[in-house]
Order: sequence, then C-alpha cells, then structure tokens
Amino acid sequence: MFPNFRIKKLYLIFFFFSLFYDAQDFSFQPEPIKTTLEYRKRLDAEGALKFNINALKQYEESNDIRGIIMAYTNIGTLLSGLERDKDGLEYLDKAKKELLHINDPFLKANLYNEYGRIYTRLGLYQQSNTAFDEAKSSIMKISNLKQKEFALAYNYSWKQQNFPKDKNLDSLQVIKKKILGIKPSVISYTRKADQFIAKKTHLDSAEYYMNKALVLSTDASDIEKATAWFSYGDLFNVKGNKQKALEYYLKSLDVFQKTENTPTSLLTVYDTLSSVYKALHQIDKSNEYLRKYTVLNDNINKNEKEAINLAVNKLIELKHEEKEKERKTFYIIALVITAIFLLLFYLIRKIYIKKELKKDKIIEKKILETDVLKLKVNDSFEEIIQLMESRSPLFLIRFKEVYPEFYEKLIAHTPELTEHDVKFSAYIRLNLTNKEICQYENISLRGIETKRYRLKKKLKLPQEVELQKWILEL
Repeated sequence: MFPNFRIKKLYLIFFFFSLFYDAQDFSFQPEPIKTTLEYRKRLDAEGALKFNINALKQYEESNDIRGIIMAYTNIGTLLSGLERDKDGLEYLDKAKKELLHINDPFLKANLYNEYGRIYTRLGLYQQSNTAFDEAKSSIMKISNLKQKEFALAYNYSWKQQNFPKDKNLDSLQVIKKKILGIKPSVISYTRKADQFIAKKTHLDSAEYYMNKALVLSTDASDIEKATAWFSYGDLFNVKGNKQKALEYYLKSLDVFQKTENTPTSLLTVYDTLSSVYKALHQIDKSNEYLRKYTVLNDNINKNEKEAINLAVNKLIELKHEEKEKERKTFYIIALVITAIFLLLFYLIRKIYIKKELKKDKIIEKKILETDVLKLKVNDSFEEIIQLMESRSPLFLIRFKEVYPEFYEKLIAHTPELTEHDVKFSAYIRLNLTNKEICQYENISLRGIETKRYRLKKKLKLPQEVELQKWILEL
C-alpha cells in the first residue's frame, strides 16, 4: 500500500505552509496578509482566524474595500486549511464580488491562486488550471517585485500538482525548475526527492535532494522538518529498512498531531504507519492506526463532497446564465407591473385619507366650539380670566379649583410637569390664542410656538396629534 497517493496528498497540504514559512520577512506584504502569515508561521490557525474576523469588522465599518477583500480571502484560505473547503470557497466568492468594485492585480492574483489551490485539493484539475492561469495574468501586472515573486512561487508550486493528471511531463519539468529557481526550500528539494522515491529508482538522487533539504532545515519550521522526516521515512521504506522508516514516520507524526490544521496529512501518516506496522508483523499497532485513519477519513470525505458539490454547482450556474437573464427580464416586468399597481393603490388611499382628514377637521372644529361654549357658561370663567389678565399669582391656584378633573388627568398623564407647564396648559385649556398668550407671558410668537413644541414633547404626544385638541378633550 506504499504509494504515490500518500506522497501527493501530504505535500498537497504542506507546500501551502512552506511558502509562508520560507519567508523570514513578510514586511513587503499588506498588513492583513503579513499578520496572517506570521500566525501561520507559528502554526496558530485559530489566532489567524480571530485576527481576520476582527479585521473584517473594522474594514466593514470603515468601508475599506481592499481590506475587506484581503480578510475574505485570508478567511477562505484558513478555513480550507482546516479542511472546511466548502466554507472556504464561500468566503472566496465574497471576495470575488467585492473585487468587481476595484482594479487591483495583487488582490486578484491572491484570490485566484487560492481558488486554484482549493480546486486542486478537490481534484478539479481543469478548473484549477483555469484559476491559476487567471492568477498568473494578474501576477504579471504586480509592481512590487517581492509580492510578485511570492505570488509566482505559490502559483507554480500548486499548479505542479495538476500536470501529472494532464500527462504533460514537459510542462511539469519546466514548473519544477521555476520553483527551484525562484525559492529553494526544504519542501521544494523534498518534492524533487519524492519523484524518485515514488518510482523506486535513482534512490541515490533522492538521497542527494533529501540532504539538500536537510541543509536548509536548520532555519525551517517544524512543519517543514516533519515533512522532510516523512520523506526520509519513505526513502528507508523503499530501501526495505522498515524499522528506520518507522522511526522517521513517528517523528513526523509527533509534529502533525500538535498541528490542528493538518487533518489530511495526519490521514496520510496514519495510513503509512498502519502499513509499516503490518509489514513488521505488529498487527495490534497496525489496526490501531487503521482505526484512526478510518475515523479521520470519514470526516474528510464528508467535507470534500460538500466542497465538490459547491464547485460543480457553480459550473451549472454558469451554463444556465442565459436562462437566468431571461428570468431577470421577467422579474423586472413583474416588478414594474407591481410598482404601477402599488402607485395606484397609494394614490387612491391618499385621496381617501384626505377626505377623512377633512371630515375630522370639521368634527374638531365643532368640538372646539362646544368646549368654548362650555367655558363661557362656567360661572368662574370670568374670574379666572381677570386673575390671568392681572397676572395674579392666584391664577393657577384658582384654575386648579375650577377645573380639578382637567388638572388631575394632566398630572396623572405626565407627573413630571412643572408649574410653568401646567400654567401654559391652562392657557390652552382656556382656548387662548397665541397672540393673547404673548400678552400675558411677555414673549414673542416664536417663543410661544417653542413652548407648545416642548410641552407636546414632554407630554409624549404622537406627531399627528394636535396639542390644543388633546388638551381640550382631556
């Protein structure tokens, strides 16, 4: 069961990390990407996710489109690294929609590199190549040379995964040379060695490249060292030294188990360990790792199926684009008809309301006239008017005695009214005009309007309720 599959599956995941860890200085990258790479370098996927989620909120508040696109792309990349490809694709789609508003080759290259990577992981090689080609056309337009080199190395390394499927070996060799020429690394040399190990030929060449990887591993991350250890295990496995192979496989497993964002790699190691233990006739250990493999594989397969369905659905949507346009035209016509109907309904209702308001005003006028007559009939009315005209301090006291029900209802409605508020309410209750109130209060008409507004607000009356009508009906 020792196979090309396991090698490809392992490095499919880890070259993604190697590009991040290779760079000792991320200062040339925009802040969201730089900080995300630093988190990834520490293998802190959870911290990277939290950072980008918080950053996304800030970018949305400030309407920073570039920041929003970078955050969406980062989150999509991180979710995919956590084996949540479906969620990752959804976030990349959000970034793609935002890219319609700006022209930025760096952001576009970054986005389509991630589309290509996820499609490669899902085995959708044709879609992956299309995405990588789209990314490369944008990479060539990037003015920052370091950003351009970084994106190009990433693009070449992942696109390499697709060529064996296309049986284009010449193109594959060109890609390999470009990778080694742009950014020599533990992973790039290890990958070169893997080609010989997989074919079980020229194992001396495989060992040569593994030694080159070993020289670079001094400054490499734990994840890169673990990847190299796994390849050393493969080399000894092919040579027939199962015990030595087991030693290196277990060293790599120790790192992978500490890294929460490498489930596919764990799957590869579990499968390999089960096979090696079986060859060593340690059946209990072989079955132990086979069980671990089965449980993890079920979870990964479920995730990949969901992601593949999402990607396939996108192709179906593109094929039905013309039908969607026809459907939109139909919706527009339906909306226009609905809008006309609503407009007619609004106009008819407006005419009806206008008639009702006219009726209400006539009724209000009659109520006011009736209330005025009631006030005139009241024997104490003249007395109160005289106290008011003379600005007597007894005015309000006498008013409360004559109209106790009004005063009690007013205070019950709004207990926090001041004496001045009650006095102004009394003027309105006595049906005085603004001009008459001006004379008794020695303030301008504008001042009276302001007092009316403040009193209405303090009484918490709705805007459509008239203050004078409400007080007279109290």
